[in-house]
Amino acid sequence: MLKLPLSLRTTMCLLFLFISFNSGGMLKMASAQRTWCIANPLTNISALLGNLDFACSHVDCQLIQQGGSCFYPNTPIHHASFAMNLYFQVMGRHSSHCDFRGSGLISLTDPSYESCSFHSEGDLAEARPSATWCVAKPGSGEYILQQNINYACNYVDCSPTHDGGSCFNPTTLINHASFAMNLYYQTSAKNTASCDFRNSGLVVVNDPSKS
Repeated sequence: MLKLPLSLRTTMCLLFLFISFNSGGMLKMASAQRTWCIANPLTNISALLGNLDFACSHVDCQLIQQGGSCFYPNTPIHHASFAMNLYFQVMGRHSSHCDFRGSGLISLTDPSYESCSFHSEGDLAEARPSATWCVAKPGSGEYILQQNINYACNYVDCSPTHDGGSCFNPTTLINHASFAMNLYYQTSAKNTASCDFRNSGLVVVNDPSKS
C-alpha cells in the first residue's frame, strides 16, 4: 500500500477540517456570509408599492415584469423585495440602503426560489447585528405559508395573530406565518434549522416588529 509522506498526510488532515458534511452526506465547503434585503411582512401595500417604484427608478426591474423569471408570485411583497434587494446590492450593502423607511429587513438567508435568483455580492458593508429573527420568504406560496402556521402553532401560542389580537393586522398569510415561524425559532434557541420550514424561512437581523 502506498504510504503518503507525513507532511502530505498532515496537510490533507488540515484541509479536511475545513470541510463539513451537509445533511445529505455530501461534502460542502464553508462559504462566506452573504446578505440580502427583503420587505418586512408587516409592511402595508401602499408602502410596498412605494418601495417598488423607488427601487426600480434606480435599478433594472425587468425580471419581475410579466414574462420575467421572477414575475411569480405576482404579489407586492415579492416584487418589492426583489427590487429592494437589487437596490441594496447596487448601493454597496449598507444597512441604510435596506431601510426603506423602516420597512426593509436584512436577511442572512438566500430568498431565491425555483428559477428566481436574488443576487448578492457579499456581507454587510458594516458590522452585522448579533440578534436574529425568522420570517417567511417573500416568494412563498399560500399553501406553504398555511402549512408553516399549522406546524408552528402546534408548539407556540399564536393567539396574537387571531382576530382582535395585537398581531392580527395586516391580515395576510405571510404576516401570520412570519409571526408563528419567528416564535417557534425564538423558542428553539434560534437554531438555524428551526427557521428552515422546508426552505421557506429567512433569518433576518432586524426586528420585524419595529417597522
